[in-house]
Amino acid sequence: MALELLSSSFSTDSRWLPQVFAAWDLFGLQEAFPEFPMLSHFAIPSELVGECIERALRMAEGRSLTDRVCRCAGKMIEAVSIASPNTFAHHIDAIRTLKQTSKIFFRVSDQKMQARCDWIDRECTDLIGMLLHKSGKADNVYDILESQFLQGRADDVLKSSFFALQSGDQDRAAEQISHSCLELATRYRMTGYEPYFVELIDHQDSMIADAAALGLARCRTDTTLTLIADRFADYSKTGQLRSIDVLRRGRMPKTSELLRFLRAHGQGTQVQNALRASELLQFDFGSLEDWLEALLVVDEDSFTRLKSQLAIIEPLACSLSHDDKHRTLKLLQSRIKDWKLNDA
Repeated sequence: MALELLSSSFSTDSRWLPQVFAAWDLFGLQEAFPEFPMLSHFAIPSELVGECIERALRMAEGRSLTDRVCRCAGKMIEAVSIASPNTFAHHIDAIRTLKQTSKIFFRVSDQKMQARCDWIDRECTDLIGMLLHKSGKADNVYDILESQFLQGRADDVLKSSFFALQSGDQDRAAEQISHSCLELATRYRMTGYEPYFVELIDHQDSMIADAAALGLARCRTDTTLTLIADRFADYSKTGQLRSIDVLRRGRMPKTSELLRFLRAHGQGTQVQNALRASELLQFDFGSLEDWLEALLVVDEDSFTRLKSQLAIIEPLACSLSHDDKHRTLKLLQSRIKDWKLNDA
């Protein structure tokens, strides 16, 4: 249940992956992470890439491509392949060898990984000029941009590209650069660019808006909360739902308080239910009465989607007093009628 909650959030904490591995070893992969999504929602430490490769080899060996354990192996190495090239630079040969063992690793491009590594230490004195020159080759644009971002040399290009996306006034080459900037934002925590993302999450192009929302969710800063609070009332219904998703994934302190504040500006029942559902997933027992109200009021469809994650209430409720814990579990059981909670 904790892992399912994690898979809908973002974290840069390098301690997550060792804990996932420990759970696999203790409980077995099927139990510890049965719906293994992309691991790109939390950090893969470079010192664990070798172990990822070794585990993937064992997990895929002798298994069909539809086997859940085999699929998990493929997802894990795919996640490694989209991490920073600094993470996997010394493991290209091992990944190339791994690919030969099973077709499950077909999405992993060792050529693409090598191309990104080749740019790690290269400098561009005229970044925008180089990007425009390479604009006919999408891969090259991203590789160059990523390398300069990791060296702290891409700020001007990123800001101008994000601003241009708001206006939509770009030729084809510049637009390609802007989309590569957004792709970068979905893979890295890019603090300092929150004002651009918060404008773009209500963009009429859903691909741009969705990427900007992911970029904003990865930032996880107080600035994110402030900007959403200021902008929320002016968003369309779709923009409001995306911004709520950002808050749900970010799980920043004071998020539940902000979600309650935003109710006055939410457009329609779908937005109101999204606000309450996101508040439930913050598990803010410091405001227990508000949390219980959200539990009782959220509609049935929203609640059904939350069931598997809300089950973690049992261990979390141990922080409550005996009476509050009993009341909380009873109210939860009243909504999960086919599910017997241990303490209810």
